[in-house]
Amino acid sequence: MRERVGEHRPGRPGKKVWLHVGAPTAGDAFLQRALWANRRRLGDAGVCYPVAGPQEDFAAVMDLREMSWGGHRDPSWDGTWDRVARRAREWDGETVVFSQGLLGGASKEQVGRAVADLEPAEVHVVFATRDLGWQFILDWQEQVRHTHSIAFERFVDDLVELGIDAPEPYGEMFWGLHDPVRVLRTWATAVPRERVHVLTLPPPGGSPAPLWARFCALTGIDAGACDIEGIDAGEPLSAVEAELLRRLNVRIAPALGGDYERMVRDHLVGHGLAEAAGETGRVPMGLPERHRAWAAERTREIAASLRASGYDVAGDLDDLTTARTPVEAALLPGDVPEDLIAAASVGVVAHLLEELARAHERIGLAHLHGEMAEVRQNLERLLEAAATPSPALQRAARRATGRRSS
Repeated sequence: MRERVGEHRPGRPGKKVWLHVGAPTAGDAFLQRALWANRRRLGDAGVCYPVAGPQEDFAAVMDLREMSWGGHRDPSWDGTWDRVARRAREWDGETVVFSQGLLGGASKEQVGRAVADLEPAEVHVVFATRDLGWQFILDWQEQVRHTHSIAFERFVDDLVELGIDAPEPYGEMFWGLHDPVRVLRTWATAVPRERVHVLTLPPPGGSPAPLWARFCALTGIDAGACDIEGIDAGEPLSAVEAELLRRLNVRIAPALGGDYERMVRDHLVGHGLAEAAGETGRVPMGLPERHRAWAAERTREIAASLRASGYDVAGDLDDLTTARTPVEAALLPGDVPEDLIAAASVGVVAHLLEELARAHERIGLAHLHGEMAEVRQNLERLLEAAATPSPALQRAARRATGRRSS
C-alpha cells in the first residue's frame, strides 16, 4: 500500500537528497554504472545510493510514474519506489544520490509525490544536457538499440516539425525527457530554483572524467574515493553500425522477440558491430543538413532560457552552443554505401558464429561436468557399500570364520 503524499515520516532534516533526473543518453547510463559499482565505497564515505539491485532504479521510476515498458508492466515493480525512498529517509548520513534519466518525464503530481516521499530531507534536482543536435543522434541510436527501426531522417523530421506531438513513442520520449526547460519547469513546482542544477556536457566520445568530476563536485561526493576505471562511458555508434543495427531490427527482431534485444545488448553493441564495421566504418553520424541551423538555434534558445531561469549551472552553458554536432566527414545512416553495409554484415555473421561456437563449447563442458559429477556420486555409493557390507556378505564371513549369530 502506498504512503500518502505529504504524510509525516521519520527522516533527517539536515540531509540532502540529489535526484539526477536526466537527460537520457546525456551520461545517465554511465552515472548509474559508476554509482552502482562504487556503492560500498560511497557508503563508507557517508553517501547512500539507495538501490539494492542493478535494475532497481528503473523499477522504482516505473513504479513512481505508473508506467509500462514495451507494452509490459512487471508486477515486481510495485512498491519499488517506496522501498528506495524509505532507504533514503532512513540513511543516517548527510547525502543520498539517486540517478535515473526517466525521472525527467514525471508529471507535476508525480514530482510532488517524489519530493514529499523524501522529506524532510533537502531535495536537489540535477539535469545533465548537451548540444541538441547530439541529443537527436544519441536518442535515435538508443531507440535503435531497443529494436526500433524508424529511419533517422524521418525521426528528426517528425521531432522538428511536430514537436512533442510526433508519432508515439518518439515525440513524448524525446521532448518530454530531453528538453531541460520543459523538464525542469515541472520539477521547479516542488523544488526551489536554487536547488535545481543544470550540468552541461561536452560532445560524446571522450573520457567520462569531466562528467564524473562535475557531478561529484556538485553533490559533494569525494571523486577520489571512487573508482571509475573501466566503466563503460557509452560510446556513440558510427553511421555504419547504427544503420546496420536498424536493418537487423527490421529483418530479425520480429522473429526472435525478447531474445533479440538481449542479443543486441550482450553480443552486438560495443562488440560485434564495432568489429564488423572496422576502421572504415567509424565515420560518425551527423544531422540532416536541412536541420542543422534549426538545431543550433533551438540550442541557443534553450541555453538563454536556462541562463535566465535562476537555476544553478555546473559547468558552462557555452558548452551547449559551441560543441557543434559533427559536420565534416559525418554521414547520415541512410547515405551509408551498400558495400560498407555488406562488409559489416559479413563481420556480424562471423562474430555471431564465433559466439555460437563458444556457447556450444560451454554447453559441452557443462554436460561433461554433469556426467563427471554423476560418476563421482556412483563411486561414492560404491565406497559406502564397501565400507558397510550387506547382511548376506556379513553372514558368509561369519560362516567362514565359524561364528554364529546370537
